[in-house]
Amino acid sequence: MVDLHTIKPRLQSPILAQVLTQYPVVVVHGARQTGKTTLVQGSPIGQGRTFLSLDDFDVRDVAQSDPTALFIGRDCITLDEIQRQPDLLLAIKADVDRQRQPGRFLLTGSANLLLMERVADTLAGRAVYFSIPPLTWAEIEERGYGQTLDILIEQETIDQVVCALPASVPDPNRPLQEAVRAGGYPVPALAADAGFRARWFDGYVQTYLERDLRQLSAIDQLMEFRRLMQLCALQNGRLLNTASLAADAGLAAATARRYINLLETSFQVTRVPAYAVNRGKRLVKAPKLLWTDTGLAAHLAGIADSDSLVRGREWGFWLENWVGNHLLVWAGLRVPRLNITHWRTSNGREVDFVIETGRRLIPVEVKATPRPSSRDLAGLNAFLDTYEAASFGVVACPCPAPKVLSSRVIALPLNLLLLC
Repeated sequence: MVDLHTIKPRLQSPILAQVLTQYPVVVVHGARQTGKTTLVQGSPIGQGRTFLSLDDFDVRDVAQSDPTALFIGRDCITLDEIQRQPDLLLAIKADVDRQRQPGRFLLTGSANLLLMERVADTLAGRAVYFSIPPLTWAEIEERGYGQTLDILIEQETIDQVVCALPASVPDPNRPLQEAVRAGGYPVPALAADAGFRARWFDGYVQTYLERDLRQLSAIDQLMEFRRLMQLCALQNGRLLNTASLAADAGLAAATARRYINLLETSFQVTRVPAYAVNRGKRLVKAPKLLWTDTGLAAHLAGIADSDSLVRGREWGFWLENWVGNHLLVWAGLRVPRLNITHWRTSNGREVDFVIETGRRLIPVEVKATPRPSSRDLAGLNAFLDTYEAASFGVVACPCPAPKVLSSRVIALPLNLLLLC
């Protein structure tokens, strides 16, 4: 079982506490059950704030009938699940326009409010947004995260990278394959019992289908939507082919596109865009599809345990999804935010992820083998040959220690990359 009262420190906490001293409206959004409410109520963020949840019918009734009444006599207010009453944002806008008090409103939502046009337009110029994803491996292990990745963007050569790397590779409490299978939603991620975890995921999917989705949009083909979810889980880490997914799910292409948009708006999937700069090569422009939580995706895909996950032919794609999610979390914590893209040419050369820093490019290839060889470097070498801004590439893999594979490519252990 899992201790439901366990609270893991979140990477976003220090930044969130800081921006609450600078901006009148701070929006914390993410998928249901990622720990948003726990974060905004926790110390020191929740201290001195009035907490109101729009899951509460009484609060929602006041928000509908007389929204400004919620603000009377309250200095700093946290409004949980704001997507349930988007009209309340007009009252928030008016209040902020009268007096731009830092930290006045802290809003949470289980939908990507930036993708909800009406919401984004209302708060334009008044709000800063934070996405709270499922727990990272580092958060679950209560370790630091980002040091190794920071080294990659700060150093110019492989020699400099090797000299700057941490002296030892962390040994996690939960092995990599188990961490990928459990995912990052706090309750199942911290549970030791696989049966408990499976029942939790069943309940999550049911709640998501019957409650959250219907608040975002009308879904008139629920069985087909669930089938599309399963297909997306089976296609994680691959290029998004909407036409193929639509045909397999028995949906019209336009309907499938709308449903995938809903999956993205509700933070279930992420589309990683293709690297956009064309230097004389024909590039594939399709985005790469990542499932936000590998635990939920594995459950939807019918993968019962970590051994089945590793033995399957698709293990490399699951690792790619896992690493991609972690790169996106790290990139979102940087100021300014970094871009994470992927790269693929029409003749099949590809790089799983490209870190764009503005002046430099770091291509990252994810491999499931602990012993990468020169045969694994074709995509990285093609990328390095094409772009002068890329001085070296990285193979992220479960190797035991860093290894220089060539004058331009270094292999880094996943434990070092994601747990330091």
